[in-house]
Amino acid sequence: MTLKHRVMIVGGLLLAIGGIAIAQQPGFNSVESPDLGIAMRAKLGSSQRIVEGLTSANFELIRKGAEDLRNICDSRVWRPREDQVYTHYRGDLQRSAMKLMEMAEQQNLDGAAYTYMHTLTTCINCHQYSRDVLRVAVVPRESSVILIPATDQPQQAPRTR
Repeated sequence: MTLKHRVMIVGGLLLAIGGIAIAQQPGFNSVESPDLGIAMRAKLGSSQRIVEGLTSANFELIRKGAEDLRNICDSRVWRPREDQVYTHYRGDLQRSAMKLMEMAEQQNLDGAAYTYMHTLTTCINCHQYSRDVLRVAVVPRESSVILIPATDQPQQAPRTR
C-alpha cells in the first residue's frame, strides 16, 4: 500500500472517529425520527468496520461493513425524502456500498480504499446538505474531539500546588 493510500485511510479513520464521537453525544438525532438517529449510528459502525478492514487488509471485514451499509440504505427506517439532492446522495451511498463489496470480493485493497474515500465524501456532503439546507439534522455544536497542539514551542507541564 502506498503512502498516499495510508494517509487517505488514516484521514478517513479520523473523520469516522470524529463522527462517532459526535453521534454519541446527547442531542444527536433527527428532527424527523429517533429511528433515523439509530440508523445513522449503525452507518457509523459499518464505516468503522470498513476502516478496520482497510487498515488490516481484512477483505471479509470490508465486505461485511459494506454489506451492512447497503442493508441500512435499503432499510425502511431510512425513508427516502422527496428531495432530489438527498435522493442522489442516498443512491450514491448505495452504489458505493455495492462497489465496496465488489472490491472486497476481488481483494482489491487500493480500489476499496478509493471507494471508501468516495463513500466518506458522500456522507459528509449529505450531512452538510441535510443540516444546512434541509435543516433536518440536529447536531450539537460542542465537539469531543481533542485538538493536538501544532507548535514548535515545547509545552510546559501544568504546575501542581
